[in-house]
Parts: sequence; structure tokens; C-alpha cells
Amino acid sequence: MRTALYVPGSSPRMIEKSRTLDVDVIIFDLEDAVSAGEKESARARVAEELRRESPMIRWVRINPVDSAEHLDDLRAVLPASPDGILLPKADPESVAALDRFLDNTGAEGANVPVIALVETARGLLEIAALCRASSRLTGLQLGAEDLTAELGVERTAGGEEIRFARHQLALAAHAHGLMAIDTPNLTIGDDDALRADIAIARSCGMTAKTCIHPAQVPVVEAAFRPDPAEIVWAHRVVAVAVRAAREGKGAVAVDGQMVDAPVVARARRILAAQN
Repeated sequence: MRTALYVPGSSPRMIEKSRTLDVDVIIFDLEDAVSAGEKESARARVAEELRRESPMIRWVRINPVDSAEHLDDLRAVLPASPDGILLPKADPESVAALDRFLDNTGAEGANVPVIALVETARGLLEIAALCRASSRLTGLQLGAEDLTAELGVERTAGGEEIRFARHQLALAAHAHGLMAIDTPNLTIGDDDALRADIAIARSCGMTAKTCIHPAQVPVVEAAFRPDPAEIVWAHRVVAVAVRAAREGKGAVAVDGQMVDAPVVARARRILAAQN
């Protein structure tokens, strides 16, 4: 997975359009994108859409555990078999609470993957415990807007204010075998700015990114693929490593860089990421 697109559950037009998009995951949003007066109708609309046969992976962002809408969201969408539940304001206790609820729903919630939206200071500080709070957890997404609002810092194009959070979330995700999903970029129509943002996210260990507009999806998809120079380098490293192993040699070098097991592993990951 490289791309995930948020689609407001309150918009019939955008839900219909989402059926035609080439994106890894659709996230039907019942939280921030839906006003209080539209919550009930949005639930019904999303549940109806989930019941349509589709080859797409479809998650639902529900409302937080401590909200009045949380249980209503779950009761509406679980019978329609979403491919994942995205939990906002995630921390160890809220993830565990969702896990208990799913345990008690029987078959409906038995195998539903959970993705934790980490967007609070507490969630980030306790991210290791959060990762252990549910065996259903398959991914972590950073939520930069809520996090920076809580911290009282400006959200900037350069993203220096969230660099530590990106590193911390990616580190936890990789340590626990989870997807590391970056926060969306709220600038629409500036592909260069989006590419620069993705380059920083990738350098922090992120492996995917959420989008808020369909036009962002192909840019994100392309930016998370290895570039041609990386692929050429990876092929050379793997070839040299295979030859060295066949000849019984130890450490070898490519372009003046020692090639040892971690370097070979990185090269193999780059080649695997072409697909």
C-alpha cells in the first residue's frame, strides 16, 4: 500500500467518483469531514456503499472512542463488512476499548483490521503500548493537524514541526510490523510541494501517505516508488552480493560503499517496491 484517499461519507458525488479511482485504499470518513447534522445519513450512505461489490479496499474512519457518535458508527458499518476501521485520537486505552468491542460483536468484528490514527501527544508518547493493545492492528497513521494544534505550533510547508513525530511513528510501525502511513498534505494543486513533503516523509521511514483529493493520488503513488537510479543501484548491489557469496568472499564494495547484509537487504526492498 502506498496511497489512501479520504472520501467524505456525507458526499454522494464523491463516493460515486471514488469507485472509478486508481488508489490502494478508500477511507470513507465519518469524522472530521461530516458535520454533526449529517452523521446519521452519512453512516447509512457509507454502509450502503460498503455493501456494493467492489475490488477496492475500503476503510472507515469512525469517530473517537470518547465521542457520542463512536458506537453508532460501529453498529452501522460493521454489518457491511469494511476492510478496516481507522480509529482517530488513538492511544493504548482507546485501541484496547475498540478491540474489546469488536471481540463482543461476534463474526461481524472478528477479523476487522484496525488502523490507529495517532494525532495526540499522549498517543505518540505511548505509541509502543498502543502497538501492543490489539492484535487487529495493521497500521499507524500520523495526524499532524490535530497534533500541532494540541502542541500550539504552526503547521508549515517544510514540516520541521512534525519531523520527530514522523520518525517516532515510523520507528514504532516498523518495529511492530505495521504500515507507516503519513499525514495528508492539505495543499491542493501544488505537485512540487507535495513531492517535497513526500520526500521528507520517506526519509523518516513512512511507507504510504493519505490524500485528501484525487489529484494527489498519482503524485503520491509515483513518489513512493523507487526512482530509476535507486533501482539500478539495487540491481548492482544484489548482483555483487550474489557473486561474492558464490565466490566465498566477505565484504565487497559498490561505488566505494561497503556492501554488507543490511545494505543488501535495503537493495532487495527497493527492488520489491517496484511492484
